[in-house]
Amino acid sequence: MYKKGLDFDTEVIGILSNTAFVRRGQLIQTLMNRHKRDSGYSEKSINRKLDSMVKRGIVINLRGDALKKVGIRVDDGRASFFTLKKTEEIKKHIDTIIGKISSNNPIIQKMALKELEKYKKQYTLNPNQLDILIAQLDTEDIDLIDHILRLVYTYIDKKDIEPYNKLEAIKMLRTLLNKYPKPLPHRHKNLRTHFIYLLGYYKDSAVIERLKKDVEELDNLHEMEDYDSNYTAHVIEEHREELYECEEKLRLEGKEEPAQFIAQVRVRAMIHLGMYDDPFEQNKAAAEKF
Repeated sequence: MYKKGLDFDTEVIGILSNTAFVRRGQLIQTLMNRHKRDSGYSEKSINRKLDSMVKRGIVINLRGDALKKVGIRVDDGRASFFTLKKTEEIKKHIDTIIGKISSNNPIIQKMALKELEKYKKQYTLNPNQLDILIAQLDTEDIDLIDHILRLVYTYIDKKDIEPYNKLEAIKMLRTLLNKYPKPLPHRHKNLRTHFIYLLGYYKDSAVIERLKKDVEELDNLHEMEDYDSNYTAHVIEEHREELYECEEKLRLEGKEEPAQFIAQVRVRAMIHLGMYDDPFEQNKAAAEKF
């Protein structure tokens, strides 16, 4: 019995170590799915064991205002989330570190960002904390911008956690894209790509504005991949008429390469959306038959 209880604790700790906050219902369902043929894993039994872990100080059960403090917003007032006790302790440290990012001292700011990265497996930033990071993008320090943006991009792309103030985030991304409109060399080469991807995620028309300027201002368009993603696909397809007119205008002016780039961007967007068959995949499939 003791061994089974220990195994249960270890498994719950493992789940919560990978995901800082898990809803009670989701946690129970995960455990039930893993142990369909095992005794002691009914919903009632799991609830009892989880309550025991709370009493023993291993996990914390968050409800109501406690959820708001960690940035979890749910419509259901009865919602219940679990987190590890140590996660709550780490949160206090992270709250302090987040405050340091607002410093005007770049050394303090960069140290704080590195500290956040150290705990990325043990702690997940909440939407309010991402808002604080977004606010710090208003700087001339391009290294700092690049570091913060990679962190924010990872949260949105990999963890499905967005800044709470989305309008402010979009405004900041627009400002930065206007500030750095052309691809940068070497270690900051992905900076503009992240601006465009994130604006595409929010389906913001700044992506289309930048695309139309790129075909007029940039060389080596055939090397450009900033608009080839699931994130930019929706906003590109939504502006189909505007981009068609742009391509037509370019062709009438004899600007074949820019016109072809617009055409390719639209096709790639449709492929991402499942609206158009990928000719590369079709050719690959055909070749494999022989």
